[in-house]
Amino acid sequence: MLDAKSTSGQFTRLLLSLKKYRRFLLVVIMPAGLLATYLYGFASDQYESGADFVIRRADASSSGAGDVGQLLGFNFGSSSTLSEAYLVEDYLLSHDVVARLQREDNLVAVFRRPGIDWISRLWSAQPEPERLLSYYRNKITIEQDTETGITHLQVHAFSPADAHRVASKLLHLGEERINALNARTIHDQVATAGHQLQEAEGALLKVQSKLNSYRRVREDIDPEGTGKAQISLVTTLTGQLVAARARMKAMEGVISPDSPQYIALRRQVRALESQVAGQSARIAGQDQSTATALGGYEDLVLRREYAAKRYAMVSQQYEQAKAEANRKQLYLVRVVDANMPVRSLFPERGKIVLTVLFGLLLTYGIGSLLLAGVKEHHR
Repeated sequence: MLDAKSTSGQFTRLLLSLKKYRRFLLVVIMPAGLLATYLYGFASDQYESGADFVIRRADASSSGAGDVGQLLGFNFGSSSTLSEAYLVEDYLLSHDVVARLQREDNLVAVFRRPGIDWISRLWSAQPEPERLLSYYRNKITIEQDTETGITHLQVHAFSPADAHRVASKLLHLGEERINALNARTIHDQVATAGHQLQEAEGALLKVQSKLNSYRRVREDIDPEGTGKAQISLVTTLTGQLVAARARMKAMEGVISPDSPQYIALRRQVRALESQVAGQSARIAGQDQSTATALGGYEDLVLRREYAAKRYAMVSQQYEQAKAEANRKQLYLVRVVDANMPVRSLFPERGKIVLTVLFGLLLTYGIGSLLLAGVKEHHR
């Protein structure tokens, strides 16, 4: 009987103690106990695969690179390159990447493996895109180091192989995005300059073809040289004509006009006059004259010179555009490749329990002080 009464008394005192500390038990001990029970008894292990990469330009300067860049043998460049790193980060956390991972690697199955606890797993086998993106972003961490330009990538999954595979795939997708940016740069700069170069080359070939056709029609490979030769011939004949006329003038009154010498000289003058008139007509006449031919030829030569200068200028611009595009080329350099995790590091059970317990104790303490103040106020 005494033992029964003693036991009953102890139980009563225990109930009174529990009643006295019920708020502490409900606010602090019970939530922390439930969390610890879940974490240590049911929560699935998660593995982390990490990788580091950097985005650099072909013409990256030494500013902001630090010792790490020198160690790797290149410079990381300045903040302009870091902006591309943020672009890659945004892409890797986007709907596009999630859709591709689902299409090519069955991302949903990665987060619904058998044995994953009910709270940690992706609940739906066919989640909405927004829900899948939100869950995916909780498992992916991307951080930028503004001092070195290095991007740190961490992937959490419920098996080492899944974590490694997803991390490797994200690195591959990041490289593809950089290559797409390079292609866009080449298209915007080099392709436009290349199109202008083709137009300039076509215009030059067209003028050259017209010039060749003109030579064939005129049956003269060098109309300019022919014109100069004809002008020189007319000048020579004119000089001979002037000299012959002077001799004939000098003979007048000295010898008879019927003399054979005078008649021969007169015939020579007439012949020279005919030759000068004929050659002058060929030079300055209509249609097929040398002046007309030379005018058309010089016009085509002028067009060819202009087309050649334009082609040379556009060709230089094209080379400059290629050099500029090469300087702007981006590269994703893997500083640290994705690792195959061996030991589970997450969830950090002890850290989580202690953090929550501290928060609950703090909340309980503040609440108790507020409640005591309210009671004191109403007395």
